[in-house]
Amino acid sequence: MQKSHPNAESHRDAAFGKSECKHFWCLHCERAYENGEWREKGDFQMCPYDNCDGDAVLDAWEWSKVREAHPDYPEVPERGKHYPLYK
Repeated sequence: MQKSHPNAESHRDAAFGKSECKHFWCLHCERAYENGEWREKGDFQMCPYDNCDGDAVLDAWEWSKVREAHPDYPEVPERGKHYPLYK
């Protein structure tokens, strides 16, 4: 995974406004990552996990929203762990 460039603007923030959450969850791979991380593929910001085709804009859900459906999930998600939305 890679951190974004410190001066790079998140496309998600540009579309929806700055998020104060510390972690996002990817709808495609169902793994969490830190706010400010993404993988660049051409002009697109993608989920930071190499083997995922989710984007870091529409497929990135705030971790707190995932936890509303799964209060048993930790406040701070484990990197690389699979957190299914539907069990």
